Amino acid sequence: MFLIRQIRKISLMKKLVLNLLFIGVLNKGYSQPVIYFDFVTHNEETSQWDLTPYYTSNRTRLVSLSDYFQLNGITWNMQSDWRYLTNVLTQETPVLMATTNNKNILLWMQDDKGVEMDPHAHESQYIYPDVVKLMDSIGVTESKLMGGSIYNDSNGVNIWTNLINGQYGLVFPNFFWQPDYMMGGGTPNHVADLKYYGFWNPQSTTNYLTHDTTNHLRHIGVGCEIKIKDTTSVAYITDQLKDVVQKVQSGQYPSNGFYLQSIFFEQGDLNNPAFYNKVIEIADSANAIVATGAAQWKTLKQAYTQWDSAYNAQMFQWECGEIISGIENNPENNFKLYPNPASTKIKFEMHGINSFYNADLEVYDLMGNLVYHSIINKKSNEIEVGTWIKGMYFCHLKTQHSVSTSKFIIE
Repeated sequence: MFLIRQIRKISLMKKLVLNLLFIGVLNKGYSQPVIYFDFVTHNEETSQWDLTPYYTSNRTRLVSLSDYFQLNGITWNMQSDWRYLTNVLTQETPVLMATTNNKNILLWMQDDKGVEMDPHAHESQYIYPDVVKLMDSIGVTESKLMGGSIYNDSNGVNIWTNLINGQYGLVFPNFFWQPDYMMGGGTPNHVADLKYYGFWNPQSTTNYLTHDTTNHLRHIGVGCEIKIKDTTSVAYITDQLKDVVQKVQSGQYPSNGFYLQSIFFEQGDLNNPAFYNKVIEIADSANAIVATGAAQWKTLKQAYTQWDSAYNAQMFQWECGEIISGIENNPENNFKLYPNPASTKIKFEMHGINSFYNADLEVYDLMGNLVYHSIINKKSNEIEVGTWIKGMYFCHLKTQHSVSTSKFIIE
């Protein structure tokens, strides 16, 4: 009844985004974790910020959106590059700052509106320590997040591995900065970006998905690629958010997982009134999901802190769209494994195989270590996993005719 009363309080526009199927999933009572939502923005190192009308128009939008987000309990991580930051230093006049409690726009957003600030750098001129130095000059404090990186780039001064133990700037060579965590996992032109949930410590540029506790710098996964663009509709973004929540609530994603889903847009696009209104509508749609109890708003730093304390910093890694059942992952798989997640035993049931005699079953952990190997000679098989380390495992089944793979969780 409480859930129904809460839904009735939502505005008519928010009700429109809650279809009966979604509500039905939420009421099934699955003991799954909530999804954490957060808006994330970038301002790129383009010269448009040097134009006063463009800058001031965008500033007006930032004030309005900050007010709206704060009023509705919506979190926002704003990541700035050097070009925008230098314009904050030069274009914030007393007349402008009189509208934001006599503070520059970024300081006001952070101090008065609770917007989280972090650096973003393409590193064509200013590398990350230089951008943080500019933020310090403005008076804002970063949350120790590296706001984006090319995860598999292994050359040059501007690679994430340089920041594991900290780095000095190029423009400000005496300024040193060391982040605690990073987001993104991008590729050139964003053609094959990582789309993962969870936290892990990447080993290297060539083994980025391998968890290595000797590396100080952690990766925070921001989930599926949900980006607001001029060409995307409110319904499309809303459906993406509901799909993520449905996968968690229905048990298709592991119950011991940590799921942070960012909603990304470019700051400069706010200058378009239609785009600004779209962001507001999507924020309302996301808030309607939050009102059901299936999601919460958290900044990246709040999510990081939550994982570090409530989840005991347990490494977790899950790719957007993957589901835990081997049958659902690949309908052509030759076996079914259950229960998944498992705690004491996991069963393998063969199906659709003309001959499973002498089938080879191998199980690997996330580090690629072979932890189990057996020759299968019957249709149903069982493995004792009660003493295994909690986490995700990959299994490979090789028969005379095929090779099938799947994954399972031990919790």
